[in-house]
Amino acid sequence: MEIFYRQYEIVKGAREAMLGFIDKEAGTQLLTPIKEFNNSTIGYLLVHIANTYKHWAANFAMNKGLPYIDENSVSDIATMRQLFAEADVLMMDFLGHFTDPGLTVTNQVRSGKMVTVTFLELFTHMITHEFHHKGQIMTMCRLLGHVPPDTDAIRY
Repeated sequence: MEIFYRQYEIVKGAREAMLGFIDKEAGTQLLTPIKEFNNSTIGYLLVHIANTYKHWAANFAMNKGLPYIDENSVSDIATMRQLFAEADVLMMDFLGHFTDPGLTVTNQVRSGKMVTVTFLELFTHMITHEFHHKGQIMTMCRLLGHVPPDTDAIRY
């Protein structure tokens, strides 16, 4: 299971590359609606990413029943960083909760359907979800006139 801790550290490094760039270059435009993204904002997507960790790791996998953050309520990068610090704590708890990547969790999703997934599927879903939206956020920054840095897992 150690590999998953190491992989999540890579995710956090890529996230920090994104957050550092936003903090320095686009932080004043965190809540600027972007037409090409259905008038969504960078801030909205950042909160959505943090909420997704809360949903799958804490509430689905471990039945914590934690409340979600309103995706339109966070207006500064310092608060965004705090949300991700909380997501990191949840992920450490999630990673420590499982002893085998093949272990399954069954729980109800919002539609009411019962879903069974493995730890590996949950972990993969959460980190690929973050990378998907990180790419969208970097495109949003570009549309706002900023040239984003490389925020991939391997950066050079």
